[in-house]
Amino acid sequence: MNYHPLVIYFTVGFLIGSFGAYLLYYTFFYRRNFVFYYALTNHALASVFSIFAVLTGLAVAGTQYVQQKAPFIFLFPHKWLGLLLSLYTILTFALLWIKQTELGRKWGIAISFVGFALAFSVLIFGWLLRLIFF
Repeated sequence: MNYHPLVIYFTVGFLIGSFGAYLLYYTFFYRRNFVFYYALTNHALASVFSIFAVLTGLAVAGTQYVQQKAPFIFLFPHKWLGLLLSLYTILTFALLWIKQTELGRKWGIAISFVGFALAFSVLIFGWLLRLIFF
């Protein structure tokens, strides 16, 4: 059974909530710790789900039906952007867990924007692939 769409929707939802909360924290609500810890909790959940999303995605990409039907121009970037997003999620979670609220504003805003860009690019390529199969 294909669990990849279910897992990836949870992952992207947690990531968008997390990076959105980081952006709010580092721009408007600096020194209000509730927003930061909300983002950090979502980021922790996204880190766990991102590992499952990559594993289920690689399992689905290995099936013969997907390899025959999916064009390389959509599948290749989606796969590598997904791996990059998972690695980025885990590394930024480790950084933010260690630094907590001591991380500078510029770094926090940069982490948020790069995270948004990666999450939305994976989502867009995933939807392009999804349109091929339905």
